[in-house]
Amino acid sequence: MSYSVVIIDDEPPARAKLQRFIAELTDFRVIAEAGTVEEGVDALRTTVADVLFLDIQLGNRSGFEVLEGLTPAPLVIFTTAYSEYAVKAFELQALDYLLKPFDRDRFTRSIERTREALKEPDHSDVEERVRRLLAQIPGRPATAQQILIKDTDKAFFLSVDDILRISAAGNYVEVHARGKVHLVRDTLTTFIAQLDPLEFLRVHRSHVVRINFIAEMRPLFHGDYDLVLKDGATLSLSRRYKALLPPAIRERL
Repeated sequence: MSYSVVIIDDEPPARAKLQRFIAELTDFRVIAEAGTVEEGVDALRTTVADVLFLDIQLGNRSGFEVLEGLTPAPLVIFTTAYSEYAVKAFELQALDYLLKPFDRDRFTRSIERTREALKEPDHSDVEERVRRLLAQIPGRPATAQQILIKDTDKAFFLSVDDILRISAAGNYVEVHARGKVHLVRDTLTTFIAQLDPLEFLRVHRSHVVRINFIAEMRPLFHGDYDLVLKDGATLSLSRRYKALLPPAIRERL
């Protein structure tokens, strides 16, 4: 199997180094490269990337901007010349980061980690990482306070304050809001892009929960948990999603 790679970096020598290292691999191939936010957005709109090497700082703009509205999200490996950005990328749980100038050994370790991640059939936790990253962009518009809900015979605005959890249901999402369930034709990833990731946690590929609606966490085997909600519903929390929980919540486990 061959995995497609996009490189976005504003330094031509850095792009050339990645091109050279990747060319030596049999299971990865570069399908596009870019040096600006605009070029990166175009590249990711016109190709389907499995892996993205992304410079955190593109000129005077944030590399996070190229991820806006990107579905499905590729596995992201950040590249940066500044250690403070590398630490931030690590804290935000990117797949990996390469601190410039990186050498072949460090690149190889990153690729090995990437191979393991690509073997996983479910990458919905990657989409959640991207959602959290986008929330860090300075000056990004505030998240929605109301969401338009279209029922079969009417349309109305639902206050985000009333939403308690959201679940995937085929081609729809179920929006649970104060004792009512609204069925909306949308994907879970697209719907929750409107919501604040500091208030709503994705705890499973099919479930998103408001933080203060979690009543209890019950440990299971192998690092998994059951989340008990205030309405009595129980949802699964896998190890992969536990790693995405805010530190204040992880400390309670």
